[in-house]
Amino acid sequence: MNTTTVAVYGSLILLLPLAGSLFNALAGPRLPRSVVNLVGTGSIFAAFVMACLMLGQVVGAPDGAKSATVHLWQWIDLGKGGLSVGVDLTLDPLSALMMTVITGVGFLIHVYSVGYMAEDRGVARFFSYMNLFIFSMLVLVLAADLVILIIGWGLVALSSYLLIGFWYERPSAVLAARKAFITQVIGDVALVIAAFLIVLKVGTLSIPGIFAASGSFPASGLLITGICALLAIGAFAKSAQFPLHTWLPDAMEGPTPVSALIHAATMVTAGVYLIARFHPLFDRAPVAQGMVACVGMGTALMAGVIALSQIDIKRVIAYSTMSQIGLMIFAVGIGAYSAAMYHFAAHAVFKALLFMAAGNVIHALHDEQDIRLMGGVASRMRRTELCFLSGTFALAGIPFFVGFFSKEGLLGFGLTNGPGAVPWVLYLVGLGINVLTGLYAFRLWATVFRGEPQTARVYAAHEAPPVMLVPVQILAVLSAGLGVVLGVWALLIHDNVLIGVFARFLSPVFTTAVSGPVAVDLGTGQAVAAGVAGTLASLLGAGLAARLWLQRRPEPAAVIERLPRALPQLSYNKFYFDELYDAVLVRPTLALARSLRRVVEPRAMDGWVRLVADACSELGAWARDYQTGLIRDYASYMIAAAGVFVVATIVLVSR
Repeated sequence: MNTTTVAVYGSLILLLPLAGSLFNALAGPRLPRSVVNLVGTGSIFAAFVMACLMLGQVVGAPDGAKSATVHLWQWIDLGKGGLSVGVDLTLDPLSALMMTVITGVGFLIHVYSVGYMAEDRGVARFFSYMNLFIFSMLVLVLAADLVILIIGWGLVALSSYLLIGFWYERPSAVLAARKAFITQVIGDVALVIAAFLIVLKVGTLSIPGIFAASGSFPASGLLITGICALLAIGAFAKSAQFPLHTWLPDAMEGPTPVSALIHAATMVTAGVYLIARFHPLFDRAPVAQGMVACVGMGTALMAGVIALSQIDIKRVIAYSTMSQIGLMIFAVGIGAYSAAMYHFAAHAVFKALLFMAAGNVIHALHDEQDIRLMGGVASRMRRTELCFLSGTFALAGIPFFVGFFSKEGLLGFGLTNGPGAVPWVLYLVGLGINVLTGLYAFRLWATVFRGEPQTARVYAAHEAPPVMLVPVQILAVLSAGLGVVLGVWALLIHDNVLIGVFARFLSPVFTTAVSGPVAVDLGTGQAVAAGVAGTLASLLGAGLAARLWLQRRPEPAAVIERLPRALPQLSYNKFYFDELYDAVLVRPTLALARSLRRVVEPRAMDGWVRLVADACSELGAWARDYQTGLIRDYASYMIAAAGVFVVATIVLVSR
């Protein structure tokens, strides 16, 4: 691999989105909208071209030379034994995959935004924020130094805060942006502490250097377990996993393209990338791996239950995002890194598709997001419905869409590699999640697109313009066609092991992990059994949804009445996590602040300030008595002061 070429391409892929962001921020408000749109989308398309060229460098490199680290410049160098931070870029199959997905899906979302934000007066600011977000994600995935990775990590939080709160005149958007930023800061602090512990142990912040020294950590030791737990907390905050998950649904206050970009294709998968990137450390901390796997599967289950009862079209998709990210977190927690990244790529396609198709509906219904006020939209938006249905099939894992191969492979791996003595326990939970996914995915489609229109807005709806429809159609084709192509390619027999194309491509990165979306001996039949069981679970969920929300036999309301009353309430109220955090964290903090304001501040803080002021006033009044205005008094003061000075000098000299 040519390191000079990598350095040039890597610099360009970072500079292009940054230049687009700065241009639209500084000059965009004074330029025609067409120029702003061209710069905003063109910079990301150019970055996508650079990503494809870098991917070609990786694919074309010989085996054993598919990874390269290039040094751009030295930022901090405190000498021998001191801190050294270099602006270094790493190119390997993992970073190449991430870059291609970020810029490719990001470009389609930028094109979609041209139509969605056509009437918004802040379009220059919007594209500036969007370009900044792409730049931040690229810094994160290209970083070869932990300090640079943390900078990219923080920039992602900043740009997401700006995008979620883009419509800052809405109080709900401001609160959602603040909530997302504060929650992610918890993860940022954990990541910084982990970096501090790493540098104390291995003496370097270079990521390749950390991996080279990973053998110095005793396996299952307290230090490596603590470091990996802190890294996991950072991942949980960024990827909206329990217990730091409550910011993601509220982040739907941002424009729909923001939801598609941040909460489907890129940002929420940063946590998955972090754990996958630091797999040499996690492979030496099985306790931390088990925690990650359990949190991921638990979050996936919880989010699936909540999604069943939500009535906001974007929130349903948001909870499905949380659930699918939970499955990826589960996969990296059991060492199925390639399976997790396979599902990451598939999820980026069909989840961006679902958000953008939902955006078409919202746009056509004049910003209506309550699915109870929709229904029958298919009669007015047939092409959008077909695209949405493609994404729904992929999300539910229906053969042979892209989500089927990635998700069934992921769960199949968990059948043999789950944590603990009985790994199949979490696999059974995964089958239940498949049923839930089919239920809420087809419930959303049936409620929005089928049945009778519930409001007059539906009758006035019309299909989205080409600039919004074409990106959605491209993703719909990828969601269906990519699944067939990759699925056929993935099912190749090699050394009696079922290995996938992603595992073969990523194998230079995950040298210590078992390869493949499903790495199971074919002789046992477990691979086939896992795939069949997962598919049947998905079809069961889809069939139940069709019976309930299409055939209405029985009516969904009648089913809810038969359930234990607590279950629908827990689902609709999101397991009361917001109320719990408000009661445990927010209200006590506000009560303490009010008490301090009433008692401590006036008596202690204001008291000592007043004491100092009174002392100065008394000192001034005392000194004022000596300001007589008479020369003889001043001469006496000078003679007395001179005498004191002479005596003090004699005493000091005599010593």
